[in-house]
Amino acid sequence: MSTATLTRSSRTHRLDQAAGALLVLGGVTFVAGGITHPGDSGEGSKVSQLHEMLVDSMWYPSHALMLASFACIAGAIVGVRMRIDLGAGMTRLLNVVATVAVVATVGMVFHLIAATNAEAIADGEKNVMYHVQEVVETGGDTLWGLAIVALALAGGLTRTLGNRLTIAFGVVGGLAFSLASATIAFTDRFDPLFPVGSLIGIWAVAVGLMTIGRKASGSATPETRA
Repeated sequence: MSTATLTRSSRTHRLDQAAGALLVLGGVTFVAGGITHPGDSGEGSKVSQLHEMLVDSMWYPSHALMLASFACIAGAIVGVRMRIDLGAGMTRLLNVVATVAVVATVGMVFHLIAATNAEAIADGEKNVMYHVQEVVETGGDTLWGLAIVALALAGGLTRTLGNRLTIAFGVVGGLAFSLASATIAFTDRFDPLFPVGSLIGIWAVAVGLMTIGRKASGSATPETRA
């Protein structure tokens, strides 16, 4: 094996270790953020329901966990994208998914600080900050969930991230999270899907552990190992 090949293999291994660790941390914090997320009574307007959650003492802890999760998963995706043994199709997909993940992470910052708007919407009236949060959830979070679906499917089939067994967790969790996020500002009907969305965290932990455990010598193009 040439020195250049050894160098490429070592670089890929280091990226795998970093990406895997970030995925595990991202998965754990995603589940923790979901578990600690404040709820509402389900009564009144959507603005009133949001106000109930914003004034809950768990708003900041839960969304700090979600921000950490989004940041870790975005970092992991960027790390995987930096590998030099990816096929053209996976590279293009990772470019898109990485962009969505980074933008969604920025959006989660706005979601975290939305609690500062609690007093302003206490009377049930919408304002600019409310609409910003609406866009973050129904737009950014929905696209993020769909990006996870695409990544779980393509990553599992090519064994770039996970395998065929991990696909279901990412796809089901991502679809559930996306549907619940896309409709949260308009109806309560799909809110029960948020707990199902926690499967994204399980997918991230499973894929992360598999990525960490990948052998340094495994530098063949992922598409050839399906």
